[in-house]
Amino acid sequence: MSERGVLLDLRPLRESAPFRRVFIARTISIFGIGMLMVGVPIQMYALTESSFMVGLVAAVEGGASIGGMVVGGILADKYDRKTLILFARTVSGLTFVGLALNAMLENPSTVAIFVLAVVNGLIGSISIAALFAVIPSLIPKDQLVGVGALNVLSARAGAVISPALGGLLIAATSVAWNYWVAAAGTVITIVLLSGLPSMMPPGHEHDHESGHGEPPVSVTGFIFGHRVVGGVMAVGVIAMLGSGVLVLVPGFVDERFTGDSRAVGMLYAAGAIGAVLATVTSGWLGRLAHPGRVLMTALVAAFAVQALVGLATGLVVAVLLLVVVGAVTSVQEVLRYSIIQTHTPTALLGRVNGLWAAQEVAGLSVGALIAGAFGAAFLPSTAVVVYSLTLGGVALLSTVVLGSLRRVTGGTPDLQTPDLETELEKEHR
Repeated sequence: MSERGVLLDLRPLRESAPFRRVFIARTISIFGIGMLMVGVPIQMYALTESSFMVGLVAAVEGGASIGGMVVGGILADKYDRKTLILFARTVSGLTFVGLALNAMLENPSTVAIFVLAVVNGLIGSISIAALFAVIPSLIPKDQLVGVGALNVLSARAGAVISPALGGLLIAATSVAWNYWVAAAGTVITIVLLSGLPSMMPPGHEHDHESGHGEPPVSVTGFIFGHRVVGGVMAVGVIAMLGSGVLVLVPGFVDERFTGDSRAVGMLYAAGAIGAVLATVTSGWLGRLAHPGRVLMTALVAAFAVQALVGLATGLVVAVLLLVVVGAVTSVQEVLRYSIIQTHTPTALLGRVNGLWAAQEVAGLSVGALIAGAFGAAFLPSTAVVVYSLTLGGVALLSTVVLGSLRRVTGGTPDLQTPDLETELEKEHR
């Protein structure tokens, strides 16, 4: 595939055997998470017949995941990242085994489901932050846009396929088999990741000798002081808040399309389809002279198109609009990933990526709550329009305030040197 084409840049997979291991392992993990996302709610409802309990277990697992990403980022900047990843993957696999054994009991324990789901959310998320931290060291910096596109592609494909497979597996066998398949997949990921080299964070030897475990600049100081990385974080929050509009889809379908469940499924799938289409044609993103401008434009455009969904009276039009939203949002994700990786010093990659992943998950949850409040105040279609235009206004304001992000160029600053303070000074000038 030509590097000058518009198709997905596959050089990271072709040229880096370690990255191939990480990518395959991460993709398998995504499918395992999808199995868990289907299995736990179905089993909890079957045991309790309570939607509240289903929501509660999802909420506590989500909270644990956010905490795990933050903690994982801290640990990834202090300890061998390979060891950390293997430990987290092993514990995650054991929780799948525990869920499977519990499901095979005559009277499965709901307490066990809560505990194991929380442990999996907490420890499993540690490996996410550590994996993000190691990737930039495995490939050239000019291929990070391709990595971002591959990450989005695997995540979106997994989000569509794995829940469907999980549902079919439960229908054909039992929920226990769902957990056993996830456990088997985890074993495969451990074998793959065991082939990675040891990856100590930069400055480890110096910190060990001096008795100080922290790099000279704190992660919060870096994020708030670095206008580009801090801007990407802010943009990520705004984008994730927009994703909360999905909670309005059932009501919107009930209002416009007589509550047809098939329409709900089509609208939910539309965003993922758009994301896949955007990522397989993402080769042009790696050649942008001003990725910051494209990122900010895509942010505003996504909300503008999303507002049009609320005005749509035909299902086909609404689906096509959400496909466009998914595609434009995918462009944002790819650019946010590559900009963060290329502007963050290696010694801070673990914590910055951990906070980035955590703030995106938190933004999605908060967005769902806010969108739900709009849905309570307006008709669903009106809520979609008002919520999208409100965030579109915030996005427009951010393009004015975040001038440094808007002006960032396609060049990749060299921040991979041990002298972190010197490099940060250069970056702030």
